[in-house]
Formats: sequence, structure tokens, C-alpha cells
Amino acid sequence: MKRFVLNSTVAAVALFSATSAFAGDYNSGVVSKTPSESYTEVEFGSGWYLRGDITYNINGRSSSGINAIEGVSPGIQVYYGDAVGARVGFGYNASANTRIEVNAEGIFSSDIRGLGGRTFNAVDFADPLAPVDTTTSGTGEIEADYSVSDLIVTGYYDLPTMGNFTPYIGAGAGIARVGYRETETLTCSPSAATIACTSFPPGAAGAETTATRTLSEEYWTYAYQLTAGTAIAVDDRTSIDLSYSFTQIGDGDDLNYSDGTAIDVDGIRLHQLRAGIRYDIW
Repeated sequence: MKRFVLNSTVAAVALFSATSAFAGDYNSGVVSKTPSESYTEVEFGSGWYLRGDITYNINGRSSSGINAIEGVSPGIQVYYGDAVGARVGFGYNASANTRIEVNAEGIFSSDIRGLGGRTFNAVDFADPLAPVDTTTSGTGEIEADYSVSDLIVTGYYDLPTMGNFTPYIGAGAGIARVGYRETETLTCSPSAATIACTSFPPGAAGAETTATRTLSEEYWTYAYQLTAGTAIAVDDRTSIDLSYSFTQIGDGDDLNYSDGTAIDVDGIRLHQLRAGIRYDIW
């Protein structure tokens, strides 16, 4: 009888010990749903994105569009017509508010027209025995077109988001290639019957003289750009991008006319409206 009680006691103690050990092991495996102090939230994503835009040039005017180098005086003002273009590029979100982009853009052919007063070299034959060098008035009228392609690196700063809208500002610089084709009609109208223009082939004194010259050239130059716009979120990866930009295309080399004279183009100022899509790469 004593042996049975002893054995029962030993068995109870063993069962209690095993149960306690099991409970200890079980409790040590419980994971709290509350993050620890070392918990860090991680946002997955590469930071890179692609973009594509359609651009539209607003009518602009150059304050001193074309300067003649020889033969006629400077001062013709140039009117740039509307033009449509396209832009593609890729960018990187450097931080929560800053981005950097590399964009290649092509602006399709745009018409240029201009009309201005000109001063021409002339000779006054009032005294046939002693002709006098002088000047006389006339006009210069151009019909031209240009095309531009550029590669520009731009930095952007994103302003605080309001709903689905994230406004931004940006500035960039790069290089541009300008293709230029032009026909200019020069008309020299002598101010007196005894005056003959000498900027043209010899003609009768006092006669109105007209000459046409052409050029077709390309040149590389610098470009810089200022932009303001807003991104409209469509989903986690896609945004519609609407913006306005001002682009200054720099001066180029002298452009040579078919008659051997030359002009200097002061550069092209572009005012553009843009609409496109940005897509984040994950």
C-alpha cells in the first residue's frame, strides 16, 4: 500500500513538471502583434519612372530675331507660329520631394514670318560727274521654318500634395539642335530718282530693286528651361502630368545665304503647354 502511494506521488510530480515545461515552451513561442521599438516601415520600389508628353508651342515673338551681318542693316522682328512636339524621358525620385529627369524632345517644323524696315547701301547720281555714296530705305520679308530637338536634364521640387494633385516646379539645362530653312525677299526702294541701290546687281537709278536669297542650315547650341505644373495621381504607379515650360534656345553660328551674305539668329524662345503620363517602375 505504501509503495502504491509513493509511486502515485512520483507520477503526479512528474506530470506536473512536464506540464510546466510544456507551458513554458509554448509561452516562449508567442509573438506579440505590437511592433517593437526597432520596427521599421519599409517602402518597396525602385524610385525610377518613365514619362511621355505631347507639347504645344504657344505663339511667341522674338524681340530681336535676326541680325544681318553684311549687306543690310539689323533689326527685323520675327514671329514664330504654333508647333507641336513630343518628349520622352526617364527620371529618379531622389527624395520625398526632389526628382531629376533626362528628357529628349523633338519640335516639329514651325513657320516663321517677319517683316521689317531695312537700310541699303546706295549711290546718289545727282551729279553724274561725282556720284556720292549714300543709303536708302527698303524692306526685308522672310518666310522660314525651324525644327528643334534637344536633350535636357531637369531637377524638380514637388510641393505638398493636395488630394490627388502634386504641384511642382523645375529648372534644367542641356543642348539643342536647330534646323533652319529660310527665304528672304529684300526690296530696296530708293528715296529719290537719282539714287541707285548698290546692295543688288547694278540697275537704273531710282528703280525699285528686289532680290531673293535662301538658306538651309543646322547648328548646335545650349538650351535652358523653367517649368511649373502638377501631377494628377491615377493609381499607385501612374500620374497624368500637365505643365507649362519656358525654353531658351541659344545663339548659333552665322547662317549663310545663297548670295554669300550671312545672318546671326539671336536664339529662339519657346512657350509650351505639355500633357503627358508618368509611370513608376517597380
